[in-house]
Amino acid sequence: MASWQEQGRPGTHWVNMSRGRQIARLKLRPLNAEAEKLLLNWDLGELYSHPERFPHLTSVELFGNQNSLEVEIGPGSGEYLCYLAGNQPDTNYLGIEVSRRSAAACAALAAENGLSNLRVLRTDYKLLRLLLPGEGWAKVYLHFPDPPHKTADEKKRIFNQTFLDQMAITLVPKGLISVASDKPEFLVRMLELAEKDPRFRVTHSERYLEGLESAVKSRFQLFWERKGVRPLRFTLQRSPVI
Repeated sequence: MASWQEQGRPGTHWVNMSRGRQIARLKLRPLNAEAEKLLLNWDLGELYSHPERFPHLTSVELFGNQNSLEVEIGPGSGEYLCYLAGNQPDTNYLGIEVSRRSAAACAALAAENGLSNLRVLRTDYKLLRLLLPGEGWAKVYLHFPDPPHKTADEKKRIFNQTFLDQMAITLVPKGLISVASDKPEFLVRMLELAEKDPRFRVTHSERYLEGLESAVKSRFQLFWERKGVRPLRFTLQRSPVI
């Protein structure tokens, strides 16, 4: 097996636009060498069978330094994540994206902007349980996760009790979770689960907030805002004492 650094094998860069919850492919071109360095393309089968062969998701193991680490689960084609990384060069950023196409686009965008403080991990977040660090992440972004459309989709949800259990260990004391969704009922369901967990507290006086304002927005957010749909969001803070 190749080392984890070598697994970002030559890939492709799609120029994308949003189409529903999918990324529509418009154009395909090879990833350049800089983008390939930023893309960690971990084999799902190998990760499932031998997680011990992969590094823990920390700044030390992924970036070779001890800078603060923030993680976006499901960054899509990476506009928002790259914006964050560009504005905070002394903070490390990790995007965990299951879509090969979106992960390649995110890595290409990061390379175009010279973002050496960003890595894109192309894999399924649910396979990373044994690689999550203790008190190693400062903030987690879960923006526009896929809502369950049928009973079978429930087991694919990221934000559930298992996720909160993981974040209670993985986040630093007073670390944050930012959640946003264009589906009000889905967001409220996630919030209700968090409100029952004493290890976290909502950081704002309102139960939830309307809108997700940023100088740069993801293609997905812009797509729905053009249709008049404003996202709802909430932010959780991990209790300093567990």
